[in-house]
This record gives sequence, structure tokens and C-alpha cells, in this order.
Amino acid sequence: MEGRIRFVTPFETALYLKRVEPLRDLAPEYLAVVAQQAQERFFTRGSIIFRPGVAVGSFHIVVDGRLRVRGAEHGDAVLGPDETLGFLSLLARWPDGLDAIADADTRTLEIDSDDLDEVFEDHFAILHNEMRTMASRTLRQRMDTPTGRYFAPAEGRLTVPERELDFMDRLHYLQGSPVFKRANIDVMIAFASRTPEVRFDAGATLWRPGDPSGFLYALVAGRVRCNLPDGRWFLCGPGYPLGNIESQCGAPRWYEAVTETPVVALRAATDVFLDVLEDHFEMARGVLSVMATGLISILVEQREGAGVR
Repeated sequence: MEGRIRFVTPFETALYLKRVEPLRDLAPEYLAVVAQQAQERFFTRGSIIFRPGVAVGSFHIVVDGRLRVRGAEHGDAVLGPDETLGFLSLLARWPDGLDAIADADTRTLEIDSDDLDEVFEDHFAILHNEMRTMASRTLRQRMDTPTGRYFAPAEGRLTVPERELDFMDRLHYLQGSPVFKRANIDVMIAFASRTPEVRFDAGATLWRPGDPSGFLYALVAGRVRCNLPDGRWFLCGPGYPLGNIESQCGAPRWYEAVTETPVVALRAATDVFLDVLEDHFEMARGVLSVMATGLISILVEQREGAGVR
């Protein structure tokens, strides 16, 4: 280990970062920006990197050696070269932390939370890249959804209100979304004014597999059945951002969406949403946290369903 060549320039570090999944799609100029924040670390076998119950304050990329980790996105795993430790936990601000030790003498590249947030704030393209990467990974996981699953993250009603939603109704709905938890009232007013109400009768087809994405329906009332080409299906109800995952990563629709009941929703175009995020960093960072939390929750749920911790 001690005889191995160390990184001596940000350029060398950037070349290595290009091999790591969360960063490999970044343009070279942005890789160089991230590389400037990376610090080389060395851990002898048995060294503690993270303790459970303590939120992680950085993430590591393994250069050589092995790390044993338990918790959050990792489950119970051994990480080797080119794998990342704590990246999703850091983005999610996961409160339970991780249990991580060096399973052998190990060298990593470490990037601190504050330094990463500074990069995100100064370069929206880097933050957006991580959103797309997480959306793509979430989409792969969501495609394995068991049949009959019901997604309805907000308390809402299946009966569609007779009157049209006014501006305050739309604003109230947005206030209840975790996406807007860190947004100030001016941001929510700006976004609410650009999310028109749409209504559908029962039995309406919203889209089919292969249709282009680029917008979502934030379900206010009613329920939508989503039919996959292989015969599986799942349901979505109030509070669910129908079509958001594929829209965020630029993928086509992957299921047929049919209203099971009358539905009222807010239609949000992805480019409008990104415009708002680019102008309001705290909200953008909050969205990144929500996406990372959601992905960790899916991974934990899948492990528990398979009897794996």
C-alpha cells in the first residue's frame, strides 16, 4: 500500500473520479471542480471511518483496500476500489449514520459535506447531474415494484372536489410536499402560478409505455392505475408525483397510466421545475435530499423484503 503512487494533481484525481458511478457522467470541466475538493485519506486496518447514530459529514471513494460498512444504502457490504461510501447518506442527511471500518489498509478520496454543497451552489449543472443519476437509479429500482403496491404519500381524498382549485388551494398542496420543505413563500408562489390544474374522468389514459416524458402530475385527489408491459400493476394516489422519476432522468414512460377514479392533479413541466431549482439553491438541495432519502428507503425495503439486512 505505501508503495502505491499518490494523487498529486486535481487532474489525476479527476481521471479517477470519472470511473465512479455518481460522477462518471459529469463533463470534464465539472469533474475538475469536484476533484479540487477531494482529499486523499489513508486508513489502517481496523480504523473507524463512520459510527452508527452519527450523521455522516463526508463521503469516500475507495482507491485501494477494503471497507466494511453496514446501514442505509449499503446494507451489509464490503466496498472495494471505485466504490463509494456514504454518498447517498450524505445527500439524504440520513440521521442514522453508518457503521464503517477499514477491513484492510485502505486509501480513499474524501469529499466533505460543506465543500460538496458549495460546489452544488456554484455549479447547478453538477447538482442536476446528481439528480439525473439518482432518478435513473430510482427508476431501475422502481421497475421492480411488486404488483398491487399503492403509493399515496400524502393525506388526500379520492373524491374529486366539484369546484376548481384556486391559487391558495394549489399553494396549500405544495406546502405539504417534502420537496418544498426548504422553500420560502416566494418560491412556492412562483411555482404555484406555473402549475395548472388538470382533471380527468375515470378510465382516461394519461400515457402509454414509450411515450415521451418531461412533465409530472402531482395527484391532489383520485387514484391512477399503472400497468406494466409484463402484466404487473401498481396504484398511485394523493400526494404522488406521477411520472416524475422518468421525467427527471429524461427516460420515456415505462407503464400505461389509467385513471381508476376521477382525478384532479397539478401539471408540472420538468423544465419549469428545474428553472425554479436553479434560482433557489436551498430548495434544490432539499430536492436532492428527498430523492436520496427515497432511494435509500427503496433499497432498505427491498433488502427487508428479500430477508437481507
